[in-house]
Amino acid sequence: MNRPFARKWFRWGLLNLAIVALYGTLMRYKIAFSFPFLEQNNLLHAHSHFAFSGWISHVLYSGLAWMIAPFIASSQQKRYKWLILLNGVCSFGMLVAFTVQGYKGISISFSTLTIVIGLAFAYIFIRDAKYLPGKHPAKPWAIAGLLLNVLSSAGPFFLAYMMATKNIDHRFYLGSVYYYLHFQYSGWFFFGSMALAAAQFPAVIEGAGKYFRVFTITVIPTFFLSVLWTKLPFWLYAVTVAATVLQLLTWIGLLRRSWLTFRQQPSIYPGWINFFFYAAALALTIKFLLQTVSVIPSLSQLVFGLRPIVIAYLHLVLLGVYSLFFIGYMLANDLIKTGKCTKVFSFAFFFGVLFNELFLAVQGFAAFFYMPVPYINEWLFTAALILLGSAGMLFVSQAGSRSWQ
Repeated sequence: MNRPFARKWFRWGLLNLAIVALYGTLMRYKIAFSFPFLEQNNLLHAHSHFAFSGWISHVLYSGLAWMIAPFIASSQQKRYKWLILLNGVCSFGMLVAFTVQGYKGISISFSTLTIVIGLAFAYIFIRDAKYLPGKHPAKPWAIAGLLLNVLSSAGPFFLAYMMATKNIDHRFYLGSVYYYLHFQYSGWFFFGSMALAAAQFPAVIEGAGKYFRVFTITVIPTFFLSVLWTKLPFWLYAVTVAATVLQLLTWIGLLRRSWLTFRQQPSIYPGWINFFFYAAALALTIKFLLQTVSVIPSLSQLVFGLRPIVIAYLHLVLLGVYSLFFIGYMLANDLIKTGKCTKVFSFAFFFGVLFNELFLAVQGFAAFFYMPVPYINEWLFTAALILLGSAGMLFVSQAGSRSWQ
């Protein structure tokens, strides 16, 4: 996969990001004002499913395919191109189907196909990974991420089983949803992004196998943070707490290693591009800190029982960590243009993320103290508009007279 071809996939990713922002804006508009033509729950399902498959997974698939392309034959590269294309088609199929009908046969079928594509991509990449250099720093992260993507599919399949048998237990239903979300957010998305980071900054990751091992060992125990309400046995709770604290300490250790490495070997990228990597790293640090705080069951139920706090946390990870990192990754690798317009709209997107998180946090903590916040829904709609406008213009800015060939 040559660079001009790879750029097409990443530009497609920017379009998908703009569509994710569009759906977020529509939902915010419906809350702040009145828009009776579309069902809110349908928009929510379309928004979340498309964000996962059409934005995050699409960029990860494209990045991994571009990473392995120099080491495999052109005939092998075609398999990745077809899988990325099929994932895109199914993602748009899901988007339309969920918008129109919600959870029905067509939307479930497209959703199932994206899972099958993930299985196929994992099989082909892991089989081709033997062609990567033996000490390629991204190799273990990529394989682990793809396997965790496969593992996450057990959640939706169990949900489908319960629905098919009409034997739905509320606890198992919630557990299956949290299971899927955990192994996507903290599994596939995290390890896949770390694979791209390892290829981008090999000096940081090379010889740092202990960090990979810790994150791999702790990814399963930390799932139980999502189900503390089930009153886990004490031994399992203790393991969960230990794994959570260990993850935080490991991430801090990796940050320290990165800082020392960059002091010795200054970055070759402009400071404004590095800013997006720093912002993503800060957001991920906050994510690990919040995760550690949530080991206290009473505090977890009290704070994370508030919907704005939950939404703020999910958007912190999806937008603050992965989306900002992807923008930095695309800019650093010249996969999107790096002109003045791109710079302006990239920073506008960052501020949209920042405002969205701040307003959600204000709304959440105000709800905690039963305090109304005047015009908070209008402010959240404004933040959504900034995200939509910046993401849309970031995509539009990629068209122009300058040739990439």
